[in-house]
Amino acid sequence: MYRIGICDDELDTCNYLEDIINQFFEDRAEKCEIDIWYASESMYKYLSLPESLNPDILFLDIELPEDNGVDAGRYIRKVLNDDSMNIIYISHKTSYALELFQNHPYDFLVKPISKTILYTTLTKLLRLDEVQNKKFRYTYNKIGYSVHYGDILYFSSRNKTVFIYKTNGDVLSYYGKLKDIINKLPFQFVCIGKSFIINLKYIKSWKSDSVLLEDGTELGIAQSRRADFKKAIYNYGM
Repeated sequence: MYRIGICDDELDTCNYLEDIINQFFEDRAEKCEIDIWYASESMYKYLSLPESLNPDILFLDIELPEDNGVDAGRYIRKVLNDDSMNIIYISHKTSYALELFQNHPYDFLVKPISKTILYTTLTKLLRLDEVQNKKFRYTYNKIGYSVHYGDILYFSSRNKTVFIYKTNGDVLSYYGKLKDIINKLPFQFVCIGKSFIINLKYIKSWKSDSVLLEDGTELGIAQSRRADFKKAIYNYGM
């Protein structure tokens, strides 16, 4: 069962989102629980309770009457130390500040939000969540190993050895080549050069020729890969 949060001071928006989200999960024959807050302070109070279960997905208005959405997102990431909650910002404005990316949102939706767009966003997000729980399998010294895709920051290769960099700082390795695995990886893994495959989930920021990952690693994007990278970013919803 998925837990959904909505934080918006507009009653009509909250009611609309609640109806569409409930319908989405009913169509999938799945259950969800929805919590609604009309101000950031009430959301903070709930999320800070020891017994509270934080939402898997939070629809967060940027123009809140107290703290704005950037401050609220920062509170979730820095104070609550919750990096797993998928934040989807919502706003009447069609543009938004780069500082939103500091809170690693999954997406940004412009009001009024169409049912089709909302369904597409939720479908992609749930597909990604399902992938995170699957495992990458490899063999080293004739022994089989596995690691959750959601724990992989990026792959690199050097001297016929593939290195797996995990989000917790561990580095695994085995004999192989990136070209042998790229077509077998889930959709959020993108090759940005001959020696690197990154997990889009853990991008902190990017430029036309480089990408910065959440652990501070900066990697260059090969000229031949830049068009595919931009397309992957768009399809992923960033």
